[in-house]
Amino acid sequence: MDNFSVRSERNFHNLAAKPKRMHLLDKQNGYASAMVKSSLSHQMRFTVQKLEKEFCVAGDPHVLQIKLSGDDSREPSSWERFADGACVAGGSGIFARECFCEGAEVFLDLCRDAVRAAELHQWSQREYELLSAARGVAGM
Repeated sequence: MDNFSVRSERNFHNLAAKPKRMHLLDKQNGYASAMVKSSLSHQMRFTVQKLEKEFCVAGDPHVLQIKLSGDDSREPSSWERFADGACVAGGSGIFARECFCEGAEVFLDLCRDAVRAAELHQWSQREYELLSAARGVAGM
């Protein structure tokens, strides 16, 4: 066998696909944070925090939550997005990963549109704080 055919044969048996790189909404600032922040579940949870702040600043506060399901804590198999206790969006972990591979803000935009489309009750700042506190208590 000549060199070319050996190289071709070796490459044929060692095929590997590079996974798509995920764009991160919550940027890394060191090795330790890269380990945490590079997970899909962290990016999805960070989206909740960022979107909730965004709605508060805009004067339309909503209490947002995300429920992640699956065996792997870093790679959920499915998710549900809740706003003020109502499920407004959901999907597979594969779909969420594709959103983050397309761009950092794609999943954020999707969730923002889902909350707006739900046409939820507009809360006062005090009502929002009470709901947020209740979420904290329920999370314990």
